[in-house]
Amino acid sequence: MKIKQIQVKNFRLLDNATVNIEDDLTLIVGKNNTGKTSLFEIINVFTQQTHDISFEDFSQSSYRIFKKLYKFYKEYYLVDINETRKEKSEILILKCIPKIKLIIQFEYDIEKDSLINLSEFITDLDENRNDASVLISYEPKESLNLFKSFNDKGELIPWLKENLRLFYQLKCYAIDKDSEFRKEIDISFKNKIKQIVSFESIKASRNLDDVGKDKSKTLQTGFSDFYKESNKEDNSNVEDLETVLTDFSSKLDTKYKVVLDDILKEIKNFGIEPHVTIPTILLKSEFNSETILKNNIKYYYENGEIPLPENYNGLGYSNLIFLVLKVVSFIEKFKKAKAEDKAEFLTILIEEPEAHLHPQMQQVFIKQITKLIKETNISVQLIISSHSSHIIAEAGIDIDKGFDRIRYFNKIDNEIEINDFNNFKHKDNDKETFRFLKQYLNLHKCDIFFADKVIMVEGVTEKMLLPLMIDKVAPSLKNEYISILEVGGAYTQKFKEILHFIKIKTLVITDIDSVDASLPQGKECRTDLENAVTSNSTLKDWIPKKITISELNVCLTEEKFDGNLIRATYQIKESNENTYVARSLEEAIINKNLIFFKSEFTKEQITKKIKSYFTLINQHSPENLENMTCWELRPKSSSAKTNFTFDLMTFSEEETGLKWEVPLYIKEGLEWLANNNTPEI
Repeated sequence: MKIKQIQVKNFRLLDNATVNIEDDLTLIVGKNNTGKTSLFEIINVFTQQTHDISFEDFSQSSYRIFKKLYKFYKEYYLVDINETRKEKSEILILKCIPKIKLIIQFEYDIEKDSLINLSEFITDLDENRNDASVLISYEPKESLNLFKSFNDKGELIPWLKENLRLFYQLKCYAIDKDSEFRKEIDISFKNKIKQIVSFESIKASRNLDDVGKDKSKTLQTGFSDFYKESNKEDNSNVEDLETVLTDFSSKLDTKYKVVLDDILKEIKNFGIEPHVTIPTILLKSEFNSETILKNNIKYYYENGEIPLPENYNGLGYSNLIFLVLKVVSFIEKFKKAKAEDKAEFLTILIEEPEAHLHPQMQQVFIKQITKLIKETNISVQLIISSHSSHIIAEAGIDIDKGFDRIRYFNKIDNEIEINDFNNFKHKDNDKETFRFLKQYLNLHKCDIFFADKVIMVEGVTEKMLLPLMIDKVAPSLKNEYISILEVGGAYTQKFKEILHFIKIKTLVITDIDSVDASLPQGKECRTDLENAVTSNSTLKDWIPKKITISELNVCLTEEKFDGNLIRATYQIKESNENTYVARSLEEAIINKNLIFFKSEFTKEQITKKIKSYFTLINQHSPENLENMTCWELRPKSSSAKTNFTFDLMTFSEEETGLKWEVPLYIKEGLEWLANNNTPEI
């Protein structure tokens, strides 16, 4: 038995969210403020014994519906004298009034699973079906009392914030996912759900610190929890400990009695008796092994000759052990539960395990808990939310399952959209590309899943210079999480499908890469050569699907888009006065900044402030330098390109009084990327 799907409606950021759950591990990823925590919160709030639901838990879109329904209530329900129409109006209001809903769909194996606990939620007799769904709904108690009680007492939303709890309640239904049928479950529904699935949670925010005076005693708590859930009855070491504690308690009781007798004698001397009768008092020492472990055992780390206490060890290690212990404790608790409290399976919710784990520890954690769960003989589903590329690489990109474990939460036009990578059909259509994506994202980075925007570049030069160029022409991008992917021109289009799937705004910066079509080998050439064509596969096969340089030079802006969110940019003329089109990034920078590069520097300035490529330029005489073109000045070898990049990175504009400008094609692209109100193309 397992959870197949979870649906959430009208809860915080989740207006209408559906999350399919994997049999083993489901990874919830996405940038900040996309509803990942909301998913975990509603599961905990709606399935635990105590719940605290407030008006703030309703999604923002619910506010508008409340207002519209109240307006409808006043205009139609209150004034309509026709009882039939009035009744229809009431039914409509009750149907549309916002309700917070959590729907859990279970799937079972009719031959292997016991259906005793689930039977009350099974709503069909079709032997070909193996599903059952639970709806937990926070809804109005009675008809229209909410609106009747408000009756224009100020503003509706502030009034609802203060009074909603008086009119709403939590109810549970067994529902049929394929019909409108529902059956109400009695008020003990939470206990009934707990007999089906045991939810356990590890939250992201823990009171942990790695300072010397830390009192949280992470491992002390973790080992205590583990001990509490372990099988104490069948553990000989635990029995020995209990025996020792019992003997010690007996010896202490004798000493307590002597002390107590002395105290009672002193009381008599103060004249309390015979006016006050003092009952017989016994002092008993009781030692609980759990309390002993929690409060009287300190954990140390070996460190040469002097063992160090727990709080002197690195926080990453402490948290790693703590998290593993918590998972082990959940499993032990599940296995040792009494028959009447036993659930059919266990679901563990782990929120941002990377919160206090170093990158290496994150991968170790995922490896350990997945290994641990595989070795148990119980049914366990893990649902993990994360912002960590390392956790995605370890848990979300599997050789066999690919990206199937990933659920990508994204906010588009203020609505949360959840992309299930089981629906990423590209894995079936183009296996080679899919294999490349798995290898690239696994070996390099997975942070496109958490980024606000993406910039794709061909090589290290663009990647290293981008921060400088962003600072010059689009500084607002520094306030966003930009994932920069260095993929090379030949592989850029392999990201096409995944970028469309996760719907993230992407700028592709590439080179026009002109070559002489009249030569068999396609030797690189100036862009103004008559037979020049591009060798860049991105430009030829993806955006804008043009081959000749002349075609690329006259491309309209709208031709450089693939949909609304992906734009390619490549070298263009700088102005009506400077119409030459560069071939590469380095040549484009020189073309844009000829005056800058031909400026005269003293030998002292060259030595102190600038490096090899600038020196190379200044080896020319002023007369020759003045007549040289950017094609002639461009760095040609990889080492020269590297020097060129570092020269720009280390050049001090402030000290020299000289500034270089960003080529127009990159400037336009970065400005588009920075504009969060980009019109549709």
